[in-house]
Amino acid sequence: MVQQPAARDVVGDVCWFPEDYVPSGNSISFVRTDVATLERQTFLDQRWNRDGRGRVSLKLDAIAAEMPESPPPPRLNFIWHTSFCCSTLIANALNVTGKNLSLKEPQMLVTVADARRVGVLADGKISPRLPEIALRLLARPPEQGVSVTIKPSNFANVLIGPAAHYSPGKSLFLYSKLPDFLISVAKSGLQLSKYARRLFFGIVSDDGKPLRWPAAELFQMSDLEVAAIAWHMQMAEFQRSWKEWGPDRAAALDCDAFLADPCAALEKLDAFFGYGFGPATIDAIVNGPVFSRHAKLPQAPFSAEQRRMETERTRKFLGADLQRIVDWSYKAYPEAQQGIALPGALTSAQ
Repeated sequence: MVQQPAARDVVGDVCWFPEDYVPSGNSISFVRTDVATLERQTFLDQRWNRDGRGRVSLKLDAIAAEMPESPPPPRLNFIWHTSFCCSTLIANALNVTGKNLSLKEPQMLVTVADARRVGVLADGKISPRLPEIALRLLARPPEQGVSVTIKPSNFANVLIGPAAHYSPGKSLFLYSKLPDFLISVAKSGLQLSKYARRLFFGIVSDDGKPLRWPAAELFQMSDLEVAAIAWHMQMAEFQRSWKEWGPDRAAALDCDAFLADPCAALEKLDAFFGYGFGPATIDAIVNGPVFSRHAKLPQAPFSAEQRRMETERTRKFLGADLQRIVDWSYKAYPEAQQGIALPGALTSAQ
């Protein structure tokens, strides 16, 4: 019988990656892995095949005992996003061995966000240190001098505010424009239409306000109308959380600006996060495989021209309905202000 490692050994060994928080046992499960494996994963959620890897589960109290609150928290950077805004592509581009490790959508942060949403942190059923502990575990660098940058799932955006207090790092707020967001949902078919509804119901209470739409009205909304409201709610979350990071630690990026000049945008991101890539590394990234493969399907070739053609095809298919939904959404979510971008733009699209 293999003896389970002690909490101290797991917490102190970065090869034990925290894969998820398990509410039923108030525990965190870890999987045995390495940096190269983490770098290869498109997503660190249920889509990551961990068959054959060692696993261990530790109670939250046992982990907390090995992570005293007094030492300063480790630096951790974030890419918060609305989805459909090149977030996976950017996280891949910023993943440079020996400089920065990009962790893409770790499942644990979604589960922790859900625990925060249902109030179990506030009512004392679970330690309020859960978000802090989760972030400290993810922040463990693979080696000294290497940054760790998390691209959380947008289902975890409710953690933007708490993350500002648990890390001295920086946050990028990445977004696409509303019409482009809707086009991406539409061109991806039924699966992402369901995704938009799950996103809506996942974040609908994040602002602490009661549901403003009667159930009958929600049932009558189309998938794209629900998606538009979900986009507004995410942007509102960004606006609310911005002040907790402050202008020195927060920046915004419209994905159109990134696509217009990836090299210039990466130079800005390098300077903002302090990675120290330099021009030669950035040139190699832009002209390397990251920009010639599909970000979510690395085995498939992809190009900016292909993306543009698919977008235009869907835009023509939606026709006038696209603008109708955009206009309708500002009436359905009246606090949203048209044309108001997030502050701190790194660069602008030409």
